[in-house]
Amino acid sequence: MEDILLPKERRDAVVLIGVDERDSVEFVRIYAVSEERAKRVLEEFFNAKGLFPTDYRLVSRGTEPVGDRKAITTRSETALSSALARLGLRLLSNGILYLDGVETLYQITLVSESLYSSIAGKEVEKPPQKEETGSLPEPEEVLSLGVDTLVENLSGRDISEFLPENALLLREPPVEKVAELLAEERDYPVVVETKDARRYSFLDFAVVVRLPPLTVEEFSAELSSRLGIDVDPSFFSSYPPEKLNMQNVRALVRLVEAIVEKWKVEREEALKLAVRLNLEGL
Repeated sequence: MEDILLPKERRDAVVLIGVDERDSVEFVRIYAVSEERAKRVLEEFFNAKGLFPTDYRLVSRGTEPVGDRKAITTRSETALSSALARLGLRLLSNGILYLDGVETLYQITLVSESLYSSIAGKEVEKPPQKEETGSLPEPEEVLSLGVDTLVENLSGRDISEFLPENALLLREPPVEKVAELLAEERDYPVVVETKDARRYSFLDFAVVVRLPPLTVEEFSAELSSRLGIDVDPSFFSSYPPEKLNMQNVRALVRLVEAIVEKWKVEREEALKLAVRLNLEGL
């Protein structure tokens, strides 16, 4: 059974863990060629490390496609490594899982109760001699952890690229549907994206992520990169926060391009007119 702790080349399963400065295991993820093998490896790992399942919370499980991955290593899991690092944890593994001929993997992810409470932002009593896990992680790093998440997205940024492959992303879903999903035993995390988190505030999400509106500097920078011209942030000093988002960036770009094509004016002049139309209308 101690073989489960030895780093080596593997063909059926690999264990990824996040450990703190005292080498306490705060995060566990198993990748295996089948659900049965994943559960068996998890049991072997807990027994070999002397860990108790009651000290951990299941946050994600289910199948996911291998895609173009050739192997799973600590180096290949860069998003996970970064997310754990922001929580003060180091990503370790018991070797390399080669994926030759494997099309789908089964994964199980667990976090310690203390880490779960930290991510959820709850007030909990820290275990004796347990140090703080450090500064809060970036939103995209929290999203990559694979827990049930409520995202109040006022920036309009696309969050789908940061989610695990088996996550279910719902945009402004009915509250009743979300409540039913959260109450079910599931093999995947649920991520709800909304512009008004108050609608879902009474539901039990592991974590709430808030993406504020863009700053005028960010808004103008996004326009500059898309239009290929310098855009002065002062253009948007009177913009209300609800208009400073990526959807409006794309809307302004389309409007500028339409003005340039229809009225044959320079992009700088087209932008000035577009801003007036976008903000004030006719």
